[in-house]
Amino acid sequence: MAINKLSSGVKRWEVDWTTADNVRRRKRFSTKREAEDFWHATVRSVQSGTYIDPRAAAKVTVEQLYEDWIERVATLGANGRKPASPKTIDNYERCYENYVAPRWGHTPIGKVRYDDVAAWITTLKGRDGGPAGVTTRREVGLYFGRLMGHAVKKRLLATNPTKDPLGQTDYVPARVKEREHVYLTMPQLMALAKACDEFELFVMVAGTCGLRWGEITALTYEDLDLVDKPAMTVRKAFSEIGGRLVLGPTKGGESRVVPLPALVAERLKVASAAESPGARIFGGARKSVLRNSTWTRRHYSPAIGRLKATMTNFPRPTFHDLRHTAVSLAISSGANIKVVQRIAGHASATMTLDTYAGLFDHDLHDSAGRLNAALERLGWE
Repeated sequence: MAINKLSSGVKRWEVDWTTADNVRRRKRFSTKREAEDFWHATVRSVQSGTYIDPRAAAKVTVEQLYEDWIERVATLGANGRKPASPKTIDNYERCYENYVAPRWGHTPIGKVRYDDVAAWITTLKGRDGGPAGVTTRREVGLYFGRLMGHAVKKRLLATNPTKDPLGQTDYVPARVKEREHVYLTMPQLMALAKACDEFELFVMVAGTCGLRWGEITALTYEDLDLVDKPAMTVRKAFSEIGGRLVLGPTKGGESRVVPLPALVAERLKVASAAESPGARIFGGARKSVLRNSTWTRRHYSPAIGRLKATMTNFPRPTFHDLRHTAVSLAISSGANIKVVQRIAGHASATMTLDTYAGLFDHDLHDSAGRLNAALERLGWE
């Protein structure tokens, strides 16, 4: 590498260097100080192996980066450990087509600037032309950040242009606070199940086993083990992709075994007697796949309405609240955190604790009470 003084021109100081790929580069500066600063920084980056040729970013558009990134996500996953689910891929594709491509598709990634990204997300328009909602702006902002992060991993950019010098993305709205979970008591769950008529067993399985909608509607009789210790293996789940129901892996990509209450297992055993092992346990007419919105409108909401007409304090749980109910009932029955984790299908016990921490609060006093009872039995005074 060298710094040369040219005989003419506005920028008379030129840095001449060779990249790690053995490519010769030159860059001119107005002052010797600017040239020396650039020279020192470039020498350090080349020697440390962190040098990134700025010309590379000028040759790749956001659209080209997206095509490479979405292929990686589909085959290896964003973290390189496992492929993303079809539903995740569909969400990414829709986000890119509806929001990212119109604004950034033909832009070279080297020209993406933090201020421009911040202004775009802040003033983002929805598909109807009006201001995009908080959730949409958050999802698009985070998604675009992951996409540009791929450019850093590919060594096309030195830093992620969607983040400020401190690594922050202040323009991305905070997560919208979720509605409070509804936890039914066992009597309330039984009443709701009964009110759902022919779907009584469907609601009882959801409310005691904690399966997600896509998981419970994908269950077949061969997923059941009703012999010694009744349980079900959750292997698959339906996802709605582009208006179509697609059978694929569970949300976490892993199978899990969920224990069944004996009385629920007995009902399932009776139902299985007249069915083939591969038949779906729960379905619509002619065992068609249930759709959440249709089932809720035709069966679930009317059942809740009938209950509230006679029980004014009866809550209005969503179907997903039956999953929360199953966790709540398991905790109140004394299940340990690992059992609850398995029921919920969480990747870790930490995730379970973060989601349901409030349900464990009573354990503080219950634990002290059990210790005190042990002391009393031993006659300690």
